[in-house]
Amino acid sequence: MNNLFLETVLITLVAFIGYMHSYWGSTMNNRPIIIGPLTGLVLGNLEMGLMVGAALELAFLGAVPIGASNPPDMTSGTVIGTAFVIISGQDIGTAVALAIPVATLVGVIDNLLMMFVLTQAGHMCDAAAEKGDYRRIEWITRFAGIGNKVVLALVVGIGYYLGIPIIEQLLTVIPDFILRGMDVAAGLLPAVGFAMLARMILTKELSPYLLAGFVLAAYFNAPVLGVTLCGLVVAGVVFFNDSKKNSTKEVSIDDNEF
Repeated sequence: MNNLFLETVLITLVAFIGYMHSYWGSTMNNRPIIIGPLTGLVLGNLEMGLMVGAALELAFLGAVPIGASNPPDMTSGTVIGTAFVIISGQDIGTAVALAIPVATLVGVIDNLLMMFVLTQAGHMCDAAAEKGDYRRIEWITRFAGIGNKVVLALVVGIGYYLGIPIIEQLLTVIPDFILRGMDVAAGLLPAVGFAMLARMILTKELSPYLLAGFVLAAYFNAPVLGVTLCGLVVAGVVFFNDSKKNSTKEVSIDDNEF
């Protein structure tokens, strides 16, 4: 029990680090490729944490906040999914299939906190602004911002403490064909993540680069690292050419007002 309590405290700390990424300036600490290895390190299996984190990174590749739309909560899904695979010895596909509903549920909790708790904090800041009390505004902002992350981290920690044994028991009674279906669905999720990302960034100007990467992989058998390095070369060439064009335009501008 003491070991489980210590693990829960460390898991809660990992979740808090992930949730604080926006408070520290969008450092991307909430990405599965970061949270997965940290969870594996806490549970004594860094290698599996890296593997699950990489798989979940593909699944959540297109999960980015756009405007007022919040994606599923990657931090909670990664922590619970990684922890479950390490503890139960299940396949990585099970972690991917488990992470999505967990991330969706905690995302709903986060939205409720934003709708009611953080909105009330905004009203308190408005009242302080009318009095010119800027110090109170600062403290309310800090307390509400960090408090929101603490609540979400505690939700993840409690979910780990109570949920992992329950999930493990449930899997023992689930038929094998359902588990195989979960593995198949988990295999499709990375494709969905790539599709979501491509839909957001793909334009007519960028489509030739996507086609070039496909040709390298499909017809020249280039590995992912090789395609990535080729992409870096192309990006560097385009960047420096654009920088040279912009500098040439600035030099050619005539600022003579007469």
